[in-house]
Amino acid sequence: MRNGSLVSVTIAALACGAAMSATVGTAAAQGVDIGKQEYETYCAVCHGKAGKGDGPFSGLVNKKVPDLTGLAKANGGVFPFDRAYEIISGKQGVAGHGTREMPIWGDHYSEKAPRELGPYYQGADVASYVRGKILALIGYISTMQAK
Repeated sequence: MRNGSLVSVTIAALACGAAMSATVGTAAAQGVDIGKQEYETYCAVCHGKAGKGDGPFSGLVNKKVPDLTGLAKANGGVFPFDRAYEIISGKQGVAGHGTREMPIWGDHYSEKAPRELGPYYQGADVASYVRGKILALIGYISTMQAK
């Protein structure tokens, strides 16, 4: 009985992995840049399309919106990947972003993005999905750096 359960769990895990891989593969085949899509949906309203801090909502926040194109320059020429990940994931707060309940961006990666997967994915699947979206976003922001 125990071996039967293990086989069932293994098959289910492989099926879930295949489904997630197929989704990512389809997105790549269609030329979808997930990082760019995340940026345009959740970041550009404040940081602007080019990341200069001049988005349409930039004047509505209490603090000047940072120019994302200068992150590497401000960090000795190296893109601050770890800091970007901590800020976007919510592990490190940013004064201008307010609390994680902030309507524009706050709970996207902690609440909304996991719900995109539906009720059949939980735990590690959800964490991997959210991590992938954040990594794609950081990858896109890293391409915006001034030369």
